[in-house]
This record gives sequence, structure tokens and C-alpha cells, in this order.
Amino acid sequence: MNRFLTLLLTILATTLLLSCNRSKKADKQSDTLVFDCAEFDTSAQVGENKCTIKIRLFYAKGPNAHLINDSILASGILPEEELRRGAKKTVPKAVEIFSRNYIKAYKKNVKQASKEDPEFMADEQEFVLESGYSYGKDSIINYHADSYSYSGGVHAMTNSFTVNFNPKTGGLVKLTDIILKEKTDELCEIIVKNIAGQYNVSNLEGLKDNGIFDMFDPYIPENYVIGKDTLTFIYEADEIGPHSYGQIVAKIPYNEIKHIIKN
Repeated sequence: MNRFLTLLLTILATTLLLSCNRSKKADKQSDTLVFDCAEFDTSAQVGENKCTIKIRLFYAKGPNAHLINDSILASGILPEEELRRGAKKTVPKAVEIFSRNYIKAYKKNVKQASKEDPEFMADEQEFVLESGYSYGKDSIINYHADSYSYSGGVHAMTNSFTVNFNPKTGGLVKLTDIILKEKTDELCEIIVKNIAGQYNVSNLEGLKDNGIFDMFDPYIPENYVIGKDTLTFIYEADEIGPHSYGQIVAKIPYNEIKHIIKN
């Protein structure tokens, strides 16, 4: 009887231990910030006219995920006019609302134009959105999304959204969280020097001769990536230079700016 009781207690203790470990593992997983992807890929044909939409938008799941997702939805990467008819409760729902309203608006516009002019032929319309994330300095989440929209005309419209999140709190990591506030002017000078080197000129005047910063003083862009080895600054097409230049990117290695980084 004693041996049986001892064996029973041993089995019970082992079972409880394994159950506890599984529970702790599950709790640990639920406490981890992860990413999922909302996708939408379709096209609509109205007579000879076609509209295509492709979206892959990553969003956060887990503790404080709403802070990240709210920032994504507030970025304008999904144009607000196509979201006005639905509540943006979640990223997947927002993607669905935007996509269906975008297609609906296209069909309505083409049918109306065709009614007014039977020979009307619309340009092929397209909206593409890609996103992604990586981990940078101190495990900071580097999130980016890029959209391409064409509805006729000479150039397509592009838009980028880059932001950095604290992996523990879900809060935004600002540039002044890692760079000494009183050194931001010096950082701007370093960015200008980096871009000047890319265009084989020696200073700001040389950049202006190339059409860069020729209309206004240099500034630090809103889009930047706090990467593992570099601090990357992204200027959109047409932001500081001619459209033909596309995005202008300055990658600054940390060892070049260690004197202006907070300890």
C-alpha cells in the first residue's frame, strides 16, 4: 500500500509539474508581441476598364498591440477617404473596408463617366501596399509600409510609412530617445554630408546645384529606421529633390555618431 501510494503521489506530482510548465509556457507566449498579416488581392473589370488592388499589411498581436496598430492606421498608408464608411477597429477590418470601398468607388466612377461619354476609356487603376518589420538596436521593432497608387497621369503616387516601436511597451521610439536633443542640428549636418557624398559633391551648395534642398533648409525626415548597425533616414520621392531621383536615403553608421547618442 505504501509503495502504491508513493507511486501515485509521484505520478500526480509529475503531472502537476508538466501542467504547470505548459501553463507557464502558454502564458509566456501570450505575453510576447508577434505580428500577423492582413491580405487582400483582387481586381474588378468594368467593360474594358480594370482596377487591381493588392495589400499585405502586417499588424501586431499581443500586449499593447493596439498602440502599434493605432499608429499604423493613423499613418495614412491606407488613404482616409476610402475608410470613412467603416470603423477602423482592427487592421484586418480596415484593410477589408478600404479594399471594398476602393473597388466600389472605381466601378461607380467608371460607370458614371461611361454614361456621360460612351467612348470613355479609363486608365487602368492600381493600388499596391506592401509592409514588413525587422528588429534593430536594442530589439527595437522597425516597421515599414510602402504604397503605390496609379489612377492615370504621368506619375504614380507613392507613400511610405516608417516607424520604430518599443517591443515591451508598444510605444513609439522617437529620435530624441536615442539622440541627444541638443545635437539634432549636428545630426542634420551629418545627414547632409552623407547625401553629398552619394552625389559626389562636397557640401550643401553642391547638393543645391543638383536640385536637392534647393528650395528650403535641410531637415531631418519623419521616416527613419533605428537599425542594428545604422540610423537610416528616408526622404520620399519629390520631398527634397527631383522626382527622377526617387527616394533619397542616408545610412549613418552608429560609430560615426557615437558622440551624439545617449548612453
